[in-house]
Amino acid sequence: MINALARLGGVHTAELPKSMAAMGIAGGIGQLFSTHPPIEERIAALQNSAL
Repeated sequence: MINALARLGGVHTAELPKSMAAMGIAGGIGQLFSTHPPIEERIAALQNSAL
């Protein structure tokens, strides 16, 4: 699971075209709508639970 999350963390999304930019959620405000913790936090939690 850790390897899968690390691989997903390396995937960078492209910027939205200007005509679609208003529909994208990015930056600090995106955290308000986030349903999952950041990938780094999920990896850390899995590593800590394995100890």
